[in-house]
Amino acid sequence: MKTLLAAIPAVALLAVAPFGLGGYETNVLMMVLFFVILAVGLDLVSGYCGQFSFATGAFYGVGAYTAAIMSRDLGTSIWVHLPAGAIVAGLFGLLLGIPALRLKGHFLAIVTIAFQTIVYLVISQWTSFTGGQVGLTMPNAGPVRIFGVTLFEFGSLRSYYWLTLAMTVICLILAWRLIHSRLGREWVAIRDDETLAGAVGLDTTRGKLTAFVAYAALAGVAGVLTAHSLRGVTPDDFTIWISATVVAMMVVGGRGTFVGPIIGAAFLATLPEFLGKFAEYKMLIYGVLLVLAITLVPEGVVGRWRARTSR
Repeated sequence: MKTLLAAIPAVALLAVAPFGLGGYETNVLMMVLFFVILAVGLDLVSGYCGQFSFATGAFYGVGAYTAAIMSRDLGTSIWVHLPAGAIVAGLFGLLLGIPALRLKGHFLAIVTIAFQTIVYLVISQWTSFTGGQVGLTMPNAGPVRIFGVTLFEFGSLRSYYWLTLAMTVICLILAWRLIHSRLGREWVAIRDDETLAGAVGLDTTRGKLTAFVAYAALAGVAGVLTAHSLRGVTPDDFTIWISATVVAMMVVGGRGTFVGPIIGAAFLATLPEFLGKFAEYKMLIYGVLLVLAITLVPEGVVGRWRARTSR
């Protein structure tokens, strides 16, 4: 709870940031928030439950395409898309979690990479349903009404930014509550010693599956927000490189630390803005940072800091 209270000034600062920033800088901040949701979601399944996944981009895309397809075919609004994107992505997470019951380590990683590839091929090749490589466009999110009274319209970049910030805060609070619940403690027990966790009566099957569902649902929410903010979706927004980037964010910041993935997302998402002409090599730089982090600080920046301060 202290950590959440300490975050209030940061949230307040982010809320007023658009008043002092231009459109480009606000877009960068919004991108950081998308990656924060993705990195914290991945941390639930990998950092806390110990189940490696390279499929974040797939769940991210499932949420985005759920919103785009529902908007095209049903004419629904973002308020329907947010829970729908989370539910559909969560169901896909449940589907991917089933192999996790029998696979570990590199074998599980290969399965998640295969899943990521399958999802990308489906959304890029099923032209009649997903729009293929051209993708799908989306209208404005629409007005916010209470009892028939319109409070404000989603017609500006700031309105999408504030919605994204609000949803990011909600996602982080939900993740925090999960981590500190009985279920979160079960995840940690499975991560530390799955055999022992099962021996003392913990339901490891439920633990793994719920971790995958929670992780996928958060990625689905990020996908819906991205689809609406960009006013459309294309397959190239949800490639395996997104998954690799989110893994780097989590590892560099610190797995299983909650704050670590947030810091890692903020750092790596904004890093290209400071690279200038070298920004085109960002994936190479991310890879180098990932290798250095695994080699020199396997517990991540936040994990190393906590280890030193606790001595």
